[in-house]
Amino acid sequence: MSSSGSFPCSSVISVADCVPKAAPETSPARVSPAVERACSSTAAAPRRVLLSNIAWMLVGNVAYGFSQWALLVALAKIGTIEMVGNFALAIAIVLPVLMFGSLSLRSIQITDYNGLYRFLEYVSLRLLSLVLSLFFILGFGLIAGYSRAVLLSTLLIAGAKAFEYISDLLYGLLQQREDMVGVAISMALRATFSVAALSLGVFVTHSLVWGSAGLLLASAAVLFGYDIPKTFADRKSRLSSVIRESVAYFRSLVTHRGDRRLWKLALTGLPMGLVLMLVSLNLNIPRYFIQRHLGMAELGIFSAIATLLAAGGVVTNAVGQAAAPRLAKYFLTGNKRGFRSLLTTIVAASLGLGTLGFAGALFFGRPAMALIYRPEYSTRQDVLVWLMGASGLFYLGSTLGYAVTAVRCFAPQLPLFSAAAVTTGIGCFALVPRFGLRGAAMAILISAVVQCFGSAYLLRKSCRQAATELPIRF
Repeated sequence: MSSSGSFPCSSVISVADCVPKAAPETSPARVSPAVERACSSTAAAPRRVLLSNIAWMLVGNVAYGFSQWALLVALAKIGTIEMVGNFALAIAIVLPVLMFGSLSLRSIQITDYNGLYRFLEYVSLRLLSLVLSLFFILGFGLIAGYSRAVLLSTLLIAGAKAFEYISDLLYGLLQQREDMVGVAISMALRATFSVAALSLGVFVTHSLVWGSAGLLLASAAVLFGYDIPKTFADRKSRLSSVIRESVAYFRSLVTHRGDRRLWKLALTGLPMGLVLMLVSLNLNIPRYFIQRHLGMAELGIFSAIATLLAAGGVVTNAVGQAAAPRLAKYFLTGNKRGFRSLLTTIVAASLGLGTLGFAGALFFGRPAMALIYRPEYSTRQDVLVWLMGASGLFYLGSTLGYAVTAVRCFAPQLPLFSAAAVTTGIGCFALVPRFGLRGAAMAILISAVVQCFGSAYLLRKSCRQAATELPIRF
């Protein structure tokens, strides 16, 4: 859930920080020229630009989301159920740590129309956080006492995801300009190479470790072979000038205490980093309980089924990512009609998707799972129905989350997703031992209800507050 201007840099952030503010040296009655230019360009942009962006992000997200599902399908077809479970466990360990370490810098970056931070500052903080995250994952694996094969595959998968998080900031540059073509192509390339590399590695060696190594190489190849050259081309930059600029920046980082700015940027992103971690934990908590109470094989079955739930999330993420910059600009300029119209459209799409998913699971779930995976997976249609029943609320909560982030309501999301994660944990604690995989699906449904109502409340509160605090009436 997905991802995602000035934001006061302090360790304690109040609800007043939920609305956009002018730059520190700008009068409260005025919006900065950079924002005015950005917003005026949006007003002049035809609707087909937004539709084109949504279409391209849909292509990229569908390709990437399909690849995450195809990875599990490949492991189920070529490998074993236990191998699927090991892969799911590695993802459940890696993603919460990396999401927290990301500090939601991309969301801050794409809404930073005042240019308060340089791109090199975003990159420096991201690289530092990734290094710390990888060391944490290594330490956690050693303390947990995982086998050598599980630990090594987990570290390789973490490295592959780390390269993706570097590309994430390059995507932010394109997303800020509402140019989604390069993002979609990169995601499609990474999807294709990842599935091919993991499948080949597992097929040849019958080892998840070598398959994970293939993932790492594929992710690195896309970053250095496409993402970085694409960014240079779009910014009309030469490698030599970028190197000189980077060297000069890192010198100033040491000599002029630039670390203070990085610290402020980190504090800005800390609440959303915690939110992203909680979002990931919320999705992965059932896997922890299943692995502990039911074993690796049952975890493999549940993870394969839950991936079908994520298929609709691919669409909602694509729409949310494409709509977020436009929602942010509508909100900042007080375009109440445009904001409501766009929000209503994406909310309706998310609910429609959930309805289709539930109907498909109810009528075609069993034969579909037998065809996609193996016959032993089709015996748990009841789990699929419960998960797809939660899908409408799950997609709606994700969509509202993009809107809440677009209005720059960062810190108050922390207690919301804390409550959702605690709800999932309590639900799994009470239901998994008694109902097994179905109990995990029930816990996800309960958590989705909490997330939906909480996101709706935060969005309504932010819009009401904007009416009194923004210089332009909302």
